[in-house]
Amino acid sequence: MPSDLLAIDDRVADRYVVKGILGHGAMGAVYEVESADGTRHAMKSALPDLQDGGEAVRRLAREGNALQLLAHENIVAAIDQVVERGRLFLVLELARGRSLTALMAGAQVAPRRALVLTRQMLDAVEHAHAHGVVHRDLKPDNVIVTVAGPAENPFERVKLLDFGLVKLLDDAAALLGGSKMTRTGVAFGTPAYIAPESAMGRPIDGRADLYSIAVMLFEMLTGRLPFVESDPGKLLRAHVSAPPPRLAEVAPGAGFCTPAMEALIAGALAKKPDDRFASAAAMRACLDDAFLSIS
Repeated sequence: MPSDLLAIDDRVADRYVVKGILGHGAMGAVYEVESADGTRHAMKSALPDLQDGGEAVRRLAREGNALQLLAHENIVAAIDQVVERGRLFLVLELARGRSLTALMAGAQVAPRRALVLTRQMLDAVEHAHAHGVVHRDLKPDNVIVTVAGPAENPFERVKLLDFGLVKLLDDAAALLGGSKMTRTGVAFGTPAYIAPESAMGRPIDGRADLYSIAVMLFEMLTGRLPFVESDPGKLLRAHVSAPPPRLAEVAPGAGFCTPAMEALIAGALAKKPDDRFASAAAMRACLDDAFLSIS
């Protein structure tokens, strides 16, 4: 464990006490902290040797700026931003639950459950897109499935995390005083879930998020990704040029392989953004038809 991580009971800005380490990696760490009123939060920070305006710090600041615009039940909430001892800390809602990665764990998710979770992801990105924010790194690790509602009638609620790679569209960039981040020739995202236009380093919009959500839905339904390549370069090329398999090809005879479900997956995994659903609302309408088509 890096020696420069905060320790249990360390205080930040005299109002947050570290209670645990939720995770850490090469670029930063996430802590569980408690505020003065006893509320628990998640707190993210780049590691000290990266607090020099490097990429990790830019991502953290970008995430905080983007979340200023967004308040939605399916998006983790920003609570506070603190700079102390030359370090930037982002305090977030603590979303307790399982990542979609853990929920799948190499197994299929019941079709109706998968569609309910996907619908909530679409609600979240519809809200983000309406505020000029494109996530562009949607993947199972960035989707937390929590339990909400009363104890006698609980339900699953999705929370989208990690807005550090967001693209800010015109209005959002102007409001936050930041760049629209339209660099071309650079691929942003995770190879298994990346949209073709992003894999090619081309400009993107919200339709790239819809593609990533469709990849996750395909994986939930079938237990595998639409494109299976161990080499990242081959995987990117598959997203760009290989036709995605139909559900019936991967799961022949499965009850969810209805025409409406095939249309949902094909419409969201189209190679060209203009051939994809035009918006999260349009994809959600198709999803609702698909939900009614399965038993």
